[in-house]
Amino acid sequence: MKCEAVIFDCDGVLIDSEPIAVAILCRDLAELGVPMPEDEVHHRFTGWTTTQIAEAIAAEFGVPVPADWAPTHNARVRDAVAASVEPIAGVIAVLDALDAAGIPWGVASQSGMPYLERGLGRVGIWQRALGRVASSQLVARPKPAPDVYLKAMELVGARPGSTVVVEDSPTGVRAGVAAGARVIGYAADRPPEELRDAGAVATIAAMPLLLGVLGVSPPAA
Repeated sequence: MKCEAVIFDCDGVLIDSEPIAVAILCRDLAELGVPMPEDEVHHRFTGWTTTQIAEAIAAEFGVPVPADWAPTHNARVRDAVAASVEPIAGVIAVLDALDAAGIPWGVASQSGMPYLERGLGRVGIWQRALGRVASSQLVARPKPAPDVYLKAMELVGARPGSTVVVEDSPTGVRAGVAAGARVIGYAADRPPEELRDAGAVATIAAMPLLLGVLGVSPPAA
C-alpha cells in the first residue's frame, strides 16, 4: 500500500493513554451517578471528545452534567497522561522507518493541543512532529467529521487520496474515510471487524506490522 504520507491518531495509536483515560472516565461517570464498567466505557466512548460524551450521558441517562465537568475531566486525564504514559509498543521504530524512507507523517487527534504537547512530549513524539499536529478542537467539527484529518494533511502537505490514516476506533476510521484517505485499523484491543465495518481497508494487531502493509523497510538495527 504505497502512500504519500501517513497520519496517525494519537490516543491508543501513538501513546498508550486509553487505559489511563478509561479508568478516569469510569470514576468521573460514577461521580455523576452513571457507573459503567471499563470495557463498556472503552467500547462506547473511545474516539469521542469529552463534550460528545457529556452530551450523550445527559441525553441517555437524563443526568445533569455540570458545565465544568468536561474541562475538569480533561485536566485530570492530561495530568495523568503527562505523568505516566508510554508509547505504543513498536511505534517509535515505525516513525523512524517512515523518516528513513522519506515518508512524511503527522497527527490528527480529538484531544486539545495542551494535552497533545504533554502526552506526546513525554515520549518524544511531539518534538518530532512540530507543525504537523492537528487537534479537532481547532477545526469546525470533531471526528467522525473529516475536518481534523484534512487539517493534518494540509500541515503535512499531502493529498487525501495518497494518504494513509492509522486509527483504532470506529469513530476515527469514519473520519479518515470521510477525508478521502485509506484507513488502516489498529486493532490491538478491539475486534478488527468493528474497524473494517467502519471503512478500514486493512487491520493490524501490532504496530510494527504497519511497515509491512506500507511496504516500508524496518529501521536498521
